[in-house]
Amino acid sequence: MEMPATIVLGLALAAGLSYFAILPKPASHLRAVWKTLPVALLAFYAFLMGAPDLLVLALVSSALGDAFLAYEGEKNFIGGLSSFLLAHVAYGALFFAIGDPGFVASEIWRLVAAVISVVLAAALVVYLWRPAARLAPAVLAYATAIAAMAVLSLGVPPVAVFVGAALFLSSDAVLAIETFKMDKAHPWRRLAALYVWASYFAAQVVLTLALVAIAS
Repeated sequence: MEMPATIVLGLALAAGLSYFAILPKPASHLRAVWKTLPVALLAFYAFLMGAPDLLVLALVSSALGDAFLAYEGEKNFIGGLSSFLLAHVAYGALFFAIGDPGFVASEIWRLVAAVISVVLAAALVVYLWRPAARLAPAVLAYATAIAAMAVLSLGVPPVAVFVGAALFLSSDAVLAIETFKMDKAHPWRRLAALYVWASYFAAQVVLTLALVAIAS
C-alpha cells in the first residue's frame, strides 16, 4: 500500500469515528461536511489503490447521499434515497462482475443468508408501506435494490463482502424505521441514530478494504 493511500485511509477512519461526537448536534453545514467526509475519503482511497470504477462510484454516490441526509426535509430524503439507490446498484453490478451468482448455492449458509436477506427486505416493505404513504413505491424500489445487492454479495467468495453488505442492509433497515416509525420524542431514536452510523460506516470500510484486496 502506498503511503498517500495509507494516510487517506487513516483520515477516513478518524473522520468516521469522530463523527459520533457531532452526530447528536442539530443539522448544520459543519455537520453535513463532517458526515460526508469519511466515505468521500474512502472513495479517494479506493481510487488511489486502483480499485474498480464501480467501487469508486458506489462510494462517491454514498457520500453524496450522506450530504443529502445530513439535512432534514422530504427533498433531501429523496436525494439521499436516490444517491444510495445508485450506490447499491453499483455495488450489485460490481459483485456480479467479480463473483458468480451460482456460488450462492455452493454453501448452505450462503443460500440461507440469501433467503433471509430477501425475506427481511420484503418484511420491511410491508411494515413501512402505510407509514411511508406516497413514498412507499420508492421504499419498495430501494428495498429491492439492497436485497439484490446482498444476494449478489454472496456470489463473491470472501465472507467479508457479505458481512459488509449485511451491515449495509441492517443500517438502511433501521434508518427506514427511524424515519417512518419514530417521532423525535421516541425513546429509541438516539440509539437508532447511533446504530445507523456505526453499521453504515463499518459496512463501507469492510466493503472497501475487502474489494480493494480482491482487486490487488
